[in-house]
Amino acid sequence: MNIRATKREETRQKILEAARSCFANGDFDSASTREIAKRAGVAEGTIFNHFPTKEELVICCIGAQMAEAIEIGLYTMDPEWCFVDRLMHVASYRFAQIGLNPGMWQVIMQHVVFSPRKGAVQDLMQSSGLIKAIQGLIEEAQLSGELNANLSPELIRKSLMALFLFTIHEHMSSQNFDCEDMCATLRELVEAQVMGLWASKPELAA
Repeated sequence: MNIRATKREETRQKILEAARSCFANGDFDSASTREIAKRAGVAEGTIFNHFPTKEELVICCIGAQMAEAIEIGLYTMDPEWCFVDRLMHVASYRFAQIGLNPGMWQVIMQHVVFSPRKGAVQDLMQSSGLIKAIQGLIEEAQLSGELNANLSPELIRKSLMALFLFTIHEHMSSQNFDCEDMCATLRELVEAQVMGLWASKPELAA
């Protein structure tokens, strides 16, 4: 990497650190780009040279951290664990990050998960490696007979991600960011889904 590229990357990281600090109070609107620029020691226009929109800045604030947590989770799990245990192991690293910076995640939930920009959540999950990681765990579990092989891995992944987001929302509502409590909530939901909700097959309306 040449000197110019190195300098640009250093500036980008300063902006991200400043932004994380400003977003820590959980308020997207009060974290102005002027204040972020001041804390980063750059001109306000420099922010937009690196991040086209404030929303993009928020996404990048956690993208690298998500990728790191997912990578650690994947490489520290026991290959002999069942699917639910492996899934929960990866999730625990994500919940630990949320517990360390709940304000940042409050901003994420408000302005990315429910963002008006189509595909914002998908982009974040894709770039952080979350989709690939969960999809891989699902496909392995289908091959081993743990999960229904007749369902598409994508459908199972979407279902599990819905439970993950619900868990975050539930704990944000109660302001309980304890990692073990969040894991317990998600595990209950996942186990109910894996075991199945129906005692017998219902006759569905057309």
